Formats: sequence, C-alpha cells, structure tokens
Amino acid sequence: MHRTTTTGGRRTRRLLTAAASVAAGAGVALAATAPLATAAAAPRVIDGSGYAYNDWGDEGTLSIDSHSTNSDATALWQTVLYADGAKWRDSGGGLHTFRKSDITGHFEERTESATLWWQKHEDLEDVDGVVGKETFGDADNSLSGPEPDGTVLFMGFRHTVAFKRLQGTYYVKVHGQWRKAAYKSFD
Repeated sequence: MHRTTTTGGRRTRRLLTAAASVAAGAGVALAATAPLATAAAAPRVIDGSGYAYNDWGDEGTLSIDSHSTNSDATALWQTVLYADGAKWRDSGGGLHTFRKSDITGHFEERTESATLWWQKHEDLEDVDGVVGKETFGDADNSLSGPEPDGTVLFMGFRHTVAFKRLQGTYYVKVHGQWRKAAYKSFD
C-alpha cells in the first residue's frame, strides 16, 4: 500500500508522460549506438518492453547478500536512490543524502540504509533494505519512455536521470560509460 501523496504524484506523471509518448508517435525505433552495443553474451539483465512504467516489477533481488559487489544492476538501483534524494544513516546515526558519488555498483551498508529510507518513504509493505519485486515495481512507476533513441527517464523527487533501453535491455552509466545493467560483475 502506498501513501496517496507519493503514489498519486508518480501515477499522474506516468499517465501524462504515457499520453505524451503516444501523441509523439507509436513507432519506437531502438537503434543501438556503438558504445552501447559492445556487451557480449546475454547475462541476466534488467529488462523491459512496451512502455517503461511497468518494466521492473519482475526483476531479481539486490541486497547485501545478493549481487552485492561489482553489479551494474546495483548501479542502476543506486541511480534511483540518487534521483529520489534517498537518505542513509552513518554508524553514528547521522543522516546523509545519497549522492551521485555513491553510485558504485557495490550494495553495501550505505545502499542498504538508503534503500530502507526509500522503502519507508514510499510506504512499502516490505521495509527490509532488499530490492525485490515490490521495490523495483514501485520504482518503475516513475519511468517514462522509451524515446526513439532508447532513452528511459526516471523522474525522481530530486533529479531526473536517464537510462537506455535497447532491444529490451537496460543500460546505466557507470564511471561515465554506458553499461548493460547486468546482475553479474562489471569490469
């Protein structure tokens, strides 16, 4: 169950964006560009089709115990935390805003704490610091697109960030380069 203020705003934005996308044209050509098409065989990745606002509800799990190091899927989730201005607690109890520099691809205590904050802020049933189907499914309510070039926007409370979705696969910027949002380790 979601708070009316949070979900209502996200759903309204989603519906307005979907209407604008339909008005802009139904034919979406997803052409891969050279830097994005360099990934090899298909590891398990964050994927989707159709309108983006329902892409992530069937995704796997990210946590301290699952895909915790060197995961581009974790980097995608950390980008969501950054966009929504999630907060994390340090060992002394101090509260800090999740920053762009916190997007590391490592699901550690800072990411777990920010995920707990995000889940509470979204009034989710499972507030456990684990990114599973409910958490991913709630986050995708803020996605719009894809645009003809494959751009999918996440309209966060603090920042709007861009992902790419090409041939059904999501890409996230990691260390300044587009990377396939795979659950496996990145180089």
